[in-house]
Amino acid sequence: MRRFASSALVGALLVPALVALGGCDPHFNQRGFVATPGSTEKLEVGTQSREDVVRLIGSPSAVSTFNPNVWYFISETQESYAFLKPDITQQKVIQITFNDSGRISAIKNYDLAEARDIVMVQRITPTSGKELTVLEQVMGNVGKFNPASKTGPNPGAPTGGGI
Repeated sequence: MRRFASSALVGALLVPALVALGGCDPHFNQRGFVATPGSTEKLEVGTQSREDVVRLIGSPSAVSTFNPNVWYFISETQESYAFLKPDITQQKVIQITFNDSGRISAIKNYDLAEARDIVMVQRITPTSGKELTVLEQVMGNVGKFNPASKTGPNPGAPTGGGI
């Protein structure tokens, strides 16, 4: 009897847990550049201009900071379950380089396998000068106050009343 009761208790706890987990379907988010099917295959090196690229696949996601002849088209697919942190399942970057005459000179494709994590620098830039204590700040202003009566008349613009 006890064995039946313990297995019934385990079943009563396990069944709702499995039903709840079964209801957690993944949620997919597509972010960034999404080209129409076949449009990127129409790009040809040496023949098409910037205007042709914009007409075929759209404007770039980013333009290189140091070289405006390099355009990036970036897309990403994320998969998330319930409240968990989303995972990047697919990432594509198309780099299009233009020559000086504005024609495509190179097309490169990158995916998630070629992605690298960038670690931010945590250093703090020191500032020049002297750090004053509260007492030095208070005592440093003693004797530096000049009331307006010592400087003479107000050098500001006239306030009216004239002629």
